[in-house]
Amino acid sequence: MNPSDFLPENISLDDKPDPGIINKPEKVHAAINEFVSLLSHELRTPLTGTMGMLDLVLAGDLPADQRSALDLANASARVMLRIVEDMHDLARIETGRLALKDSPFEVRPWADDMVQEIVSFNRINLSVVVNEQVPEILIGDDDRIAHLIMGCAGLYLKKSRSQELCLALTLATQASVHYLLVTIGEPGVMLAEKECVDLLHVSGSLTPVPLLAFRELGLKQAVVHNLAAVLGGALWPTQESADRPIQALAIPIQLPAGCERAGIETRVAEELPCNERGASQAHILLVEDDDAIRKLVELLLQQRGWLVTSVADGLHALEALQHNLFDLVLMDIRMPRLDGLETTRRIRRQEQALGTSPLPIVGMTAHAAMQDRIMCLEAGMDDHLSKPIASNRLYEMIEKYLAG
Repeated sequence: MNPSDFLPENISLDDKPDPGIINKPEKVHAAINEFVSLLSHELRTPLTGTMGMLDLVLAGDLPADQRSALDLANASARVMLRIVEDMHDLARIETGRLALKDSPFEVRPWADDMVQEIVSFNRINLSVVVNEQVPEILIGDDDRIAHLIMGCAGLYLKKSRSQELCLALTLATQASVHYLLVTIGEPGVMLAEKECVDLLHVSGSLTPVPLLAFRELGLKQAVVHNLAAVLGGALWPTQESADRPIQALAIPIQLPAGCERAGIETRVAEELPCNERGASQAHILLVEDDDAIRKLVELLLQQRGWLVTSVADGLHALEALQHNLFDLVLMDIRMPRLDGLETTRRIRRQEQALGTSPLPIVGMTAHAAMQDRIMCLEAGMDDHLSKPIASNRLYEMIEKYLAG
């Protein structure tokens, strides 16, 4: 048997790299980005099943020794996910394809989620202090800002033996630009006023380091440096002040309309009333081709008392919609026969033809890039969830649309 028998017809073992690609950096960058994107997708799918099943098991009654072991396994899986996200972001930065989002987010719940995430990786006592000048809502790329802050916390803990850590957030303004100023250190340790001014003064001056420099810098430090650079922020300490037991960063941030200065709080929109049918009686159509993830999401939905019909591809989804009334669809993007994007387009065309109200459709994908969210919305979906899917995020998303 010849090894080439296992290759597609259009690929040969004798094929040589195209010199036209090698000699064009932009094509190399595109190839790197595409490869890392595909690799990220393949890794996220099994991580979704692993983390989801661990969460389900940990929600039950367990002996202390088993709970401790599963907690460690869960933390390890989350570390693996963080590495996947780091790898993906670094590849996008290297190729100049990292797209930042500007979305409103609730600061204090967001900060609490960060604390829980940091504590899950490190056995420490961690508190968070959000200055009263920080509005209830800020506008920016909350996911990458959180990723940067957690990276800084990890670097601090690596060089510090302290078991008491405080994460402090405040708002600063310089030259009409607002900054989220974050300090990480022992409780009570803060930057001096001059140090804060110096930090704001150098914001935006960082440049991403290339992939070739990662060996010397280290992956974690490279991720923190490059994320701070693309966000237009600044890091502290500098090389001249590396002996101070504190980590700090400044990140440009936008304030909501009507909140042009620090100290003005904005009101969070009140929750919409539930529909007449009631969220607890909702019927959800789950469209997912991966058996493990489909079973996981089924179990998560059933725990909330929702009725679930699950199918493995878009053609079966269209058939199910012909015979049942659903309140919401969870739609995987990549599936055999008919993918989630085309399935959604067909559903929207049929709704237009019949004059029926649009059915809420939430996309699910192992790709976490901003362009994937845009692609989902352009196809007619209402929202987007990236895998691995956290149960609390899944529940929040479903309840949001059922309430409408």
